[in-house]
Amino acid sequence: MAQDSGGPGAVDKWFDRAKPTYRCVVDPTHEISSLFGWVNVPSAAWIDENGKIVRSNEGVYPAETTVGFGLGKVRLGDDSFAEATRDWIERGADSEHVWSSRELAERLKPVDDDRLLAEATFKLALHFEAVGDSERALKHFAAAQDLAPDNWNYQRQGWTHKGTAYATLQILRRTSDMRKNTDKSFYDPTELPGENFRRFTEPEWFWTPAVRRVKQLLRR
Repeated sequence: MAQDSGGPGAVDKWFDRAKPTYRCVVDPTHEISSLFGWVNVPSAAWIDENGKIVRSNEGVYPAETTVGFGLGKVRLGDDSFAEATRDWIERGADSEHVWSSRELAERLKPVDDDRLLAEATFKLALHFEAVGDSERALKHFAAAQDLAPDNWNYQRQGWTHKGTAYATLQILRRTSDMRKNTDKSFYDPTELPGENFRRFTEPEWFWTPAVRRVKQLLRR
């Protein structure tokens, strides 16, 4: 499920490249994240045959993924979520990775007045963007970001309104600041066996290997 106010035009190339054999959904108003309480992408939920949510995580990748941007790249994710999902498919409710109702409730993001106001403000920003009122869209994106600064969906959608290149630079700047000034990470830990928690590494530029080699020689 792709969540992007740009609609199919913004995501069709990804779907076409993946050649999915199942139905894909485009969610331009971020309704799915609103319902599940997600604040980042990619996110995933396990829903059993009875329609019960038995796990819902932030930052889940099926494998280590490399994302390129201009002269650089970052590596994200690991195999832990995919392995846990296979275990759940095979063992169902007996899987050690299934959460109880209490564990699920403890993992959900708390909802307070600021978050409710942020959600309404973000939806207004999406509305103004859809009707072509860029000035008011940017105003409401910024307000939503201030009210819920840990909601990366608000952050990235607002930044993307100014262009993909601008959004990429903002993501790199924000995550760099987080690494330097806080103990927070781009994603919450899944706490699954084998998790590397390499959720957003330092960007690797095309000259990074040469710089790394020079540092090794200097240490000698």
